[in-house]
Amino acid sequence: GVAEAVNLRIDVVTAIIWIGGAFIMLMFGINAVRQNDDAQLVSVAAQMGWAAERIYVPASRATVVLGIIVATLGGLWSQTWVILGRVGMAITMALGIIALTPRAKKVAAASGPTAAIVATARQLVTLVKFDCAALFVVVADMVLKPQLSDWTTLAVMAIAVLVAAGLWLIPTIRQPAIA
Repeated sequence: GVAEAVNLRIDVVTAIIWIGGAFIMLMFGINAVRQNDDAQLVSVAAQMGWAAERIYVPASRATVVLGIIVATLGGLWSQTWVILGRVGMAITMALGIIALTPRAKKVAAASGPTAAIVATARQLVTLVKFDCAALFVVVADMVLKPQLSDWTTLAVMAIAVLVAAGLWLIPTIRQPAIA
């Protein structure tokens, strides 16, 4: 009934918090990069770390747990869109654990906008671009619910992931690494 639908779709709310928060922080980061304001960029990157710990990670965990409950109760584990969604969420969560969180913590622990910290903050913004793009593809997957026969939808989603990867890799290749 209605109560079950409301209770089970809390995963949608947590997903909105997860991606919406990440998107807003990304926009702040892009603005700081475009303004060429190193102090603002470092501040935004530090705030990303704060928000990750208190908002994104809890929201992502809740989304995964609630999604598991929905998929189990609905018998959806063999559905193409559920499998793709799990893969996409695993990628973004791994990116957060392996790359985003360590960089954000490094920036937050810094005493100021040194060249190395600014470079790390720029890397963080670039990584968040890919993360947000991947999250948008996961959301599209969950909304459109493509099956293997929906090759057009799957192809568009694959192209979106490739474009996001390009947006992630190209600036990283062009920027020299600062230790």
